Amino acid sequence: MKKAVSYTLGLLLALCCAASHASAQGEGGNPANWCRNGAFARDAEEFRAARVTGRRGSRVYFSGDEEGCPGTSAKCRQKAYVVPGNEVLTSRAFGDWVCAWYQPARGSETVGWLPADRLSVSEPAARPPLALWLGAWGFYDNSLRLTRGRAAGTVLVEGHATWVGAGPGNVHVGEVRGEAAPSGNVLEVGGDDDCRLKLRLAGPYLVASDNKQCGGVNVAFDGVYRRKRK
Repeated sequence: MKKAVSYTLGLLLALCCAASHASAQGEGGNPANWCRNGAFARDAEEFRAARVTGRRGSRVYFSGDEEGCPGTSAKCRQKAYVVPGNEVLTSRAFGDWVCAWYQPARGSETVGWLPADRLSVSEPAARPPLALWLGAWGFYDNSLRLTRGRAAGTVLVEGHATWVGAGPGNVHVGEVRGEAAPSGNVLEVGGDDDCRLKLRLAGPYLVASDNKQCGGVNVAFDGVYRRKRK
């Protein structure tokens, strides 16, 4: 009888520990307080465009995702900041903070936590017109071209991705080509060799993530794409 009770208590303890561990994970399996560039495009299911609010001339600093962050302490505060009127792309929340992606006019993007009360978030269109998907989109050296498909209401997706490593000739490439109809603001296509690409439309942004089967080693379409200038 004692052995049975001991086994039951041990099983309950293990289940509690497993549940606690699961609750500490984010959408992509990372710690819930993580908000970083490499994981941004696949660490959430929904994305929304937002505007920074507040007094003119004020600064809203990004918070990092070190242990004990996000927060307002000195160890969490990053050098990067946004100002009222700046547009950002948001994903998931962690307490009073929202994971955000910001592309300045010059320089590379910043990904980090911003206080939710300093953002005015726009709800994405439930059924964006097909025309909003179409066009040439870019993210660094990666490109996606979306045109009308042959079947009514579908979109043809054609894309190229590149990864450049150290050393001469260390370049891997990938391609995707598929046609499908959007489901709300989500479009999923399957390319050659079991490549799967998911696109999510949020305001002027196109968030892409793939299944890591769309090209050579380290090649991925993951990223936040903007329309290319004509």
